[in-house]
Amino acid sequence: MSEALFKSFAIVGAGPHIGIPIVKAFLAIGAPILVIARPTSTNPSTLPDDDPNLKVVRADYISASEISAILRENKVDVLISTVTLMFGGVVVQDVLADAAKAAGVKLFVPSEFGVSPPAVGLAHEKHAFAVYAKSIGLPTLRVYNGLFHDFVPWLTALTETGKFHIVGKGDTAGSFTAISDVAGYVAHILTTQPLSRLLDVEVHIEGQRATLLEISTLYKGSVPVVHCDTLPTEGVLAADVRTRYQQGFDVGKASCGWNPDTETDDAELASKDNSLWEGHRWLTVGEVVGL
Repeated sequence: MSEALFKSFAIVGAGPHIGIPIVKAFLAIGAPILVIARPTSTNPSTLPDDDPNLKVVRADYISASEISAILRENKVDVLISTVTLMFGGVVVQDVLADAAKAAGVKLFVPSEFGVSPPAVGLAHEKHAFAVYAKSIGLPTLRVYNGLFHDFVPWLTALTETGKFHIVGKGDTAGSFTAISDVAGYVAHILTTQPLSRLLDVEVHIEGQRATLLEISTLYKGSVPVVHCDTLPTEGVLAADVRTRYQQGFDVGKASCGWNPDTETDDAELASKDNSLWEGHRWLTVGEVVGL
């Protein structure tokens, strides 16, 4: 007898970067999904209003009782969180976890969608949440995909300056995955993999493994490539965050195979779970950024 699959799904923090694409990926395969949006959010307006598999409700993310009632009413098996790290959204995940636990949710997919976070330093809040979820007995599925292809121009300050900035040498490989591939992967495995395969699991996926130097050559001389110690700050929002992320490249921290405890990188680990989406062709950086 085959093992049961998850049947009902909900998402919080459905913003334009990864949340909305995940919702659309569910709808593309005919899977129903509940979007729990903040009372003032305009993001759901980008979703189709005539898809029978889509339901949108409004709720205050800091009210565990309100979120729990919604999850219980809709008999949600899996709660996906795509709240943003940069503007403090990840810290509300403790409340969402409490709500999910109280409502009998079987699996929580926290807002990871990067590389394995350290206990201290950049993105440490994600590590802290994983510890909290485990402490209350809430199973999680953590998805590591490296940097979104789509964010390369942002990471290198190309968007603001017209120049491709590389902090350090830029010759160490990192993991890159297209947003559409990550979204499709999440929808695919949650609707096709049995419960036992996904409970308290970390999945590592990688659309392309490359160095920043290799990616810079895709532009074929159409933009200047600048090597620097730090990114320029004038007109570059969160330049310090981007600089620190790039600094991690030189030691392997941008790989999905990076282990923050041992500070080592395993290239095979970085893409070990690509196989769960059998037959899928992963997009390249060049395809996504139009090169």
